[in-house]
Amino acid sequence: MQTQFIHALTDAATADPRIRAAWLAGSFGKGIADRWSDVDAHLLIDPAQIDDFHAGVRGWLEALVPLVLYRLLFGGEMVNAMTDAGLRLDVWLHSGESAEVVEGQTRVLYAAEGALAWKPNPGSVLSQAEAAAELERAIPEFWRCIAMLPVALGRDEKLIGAAGNFLILLLLTDVLSVQSGIRKDRGVKALNGFLPPTLRRLAEDATALPALTRENLAHFQLRLAGIMQEHGPAICARWRVDYPQALEDAALRYVAAELRQMGFGATLEELYRPF
Repeated sequence: MQTQFIHALTDAATADPRIRAAWLAGSFGKGIADRWSDVDAHLLIDPAQIDDFHAGVRGWLEALVPLVLYRLLFGGEMVNAMTDAGLRLDVWLHSGESAEVVEGQTRVLYAAEGALAWKPNPGSVLSQAEAAAELERAIPEFWRCIAMLPVALGRDEKLIGAAGNFLILLLLTDVLSVQSGIRKDRGVKALNGFLPPTLRRLAEDATALPALTRENLAHFQLRLAGIMQEHGPAICARWRVDYPQALEDAALRYVAAELRQMGFGATLEELYRPF
């Protein structure tokens, strides 16, 4: 169904004089798509025609394929849609005489003369600046979220606790993936290729939640905290980033004190114990 849509999009873009170029980014642009990939398409619209095209873009797309979801995001710059066959679409609308695209990450469907300018491929190696930015973003947010564990437990908000579990898990995997030194070039639904296998199995094994109880919620989050305690400082050291040890210590002291107040008692040391 992806191939059929791409063919239809190519024909429609080529025939529409308002469109100066059409291309694919994402997994189809890189040539690594599979049967579960969504289609990340881009259209470059003549500046004089952008308002007219924008006003009728839903009908333009529905002439290609029936839609069951249609919404405009980012101030109308992107159409987020799903077809009646379940195909997920992101269609970006650009206004201008030309647009920049990245070598090796772009599949051109149609382009008028001079409509596309090529930028070099940044490659697959994570830079020092990129690694530092990711670690400085994800690790403090991880420990901030860990420090909110008592909120969900104290209020008996198990569903909120479960939602927090997976936010914390994703923050942890963001940090662990930096260990590989590989730049993430796929969307949020693809992690395996960027996590070293031993760290991926460690995170997977820590996520067992047999029942939605306060005890299991605490076990889940503190198992993840243990993984961060063991691996976070070493990953930061590799990339010459200061690990926020004071933040970790404060978060865990607070969580430990609150768990005692809630009567976890003798199980506290097991919950708190880092891996």
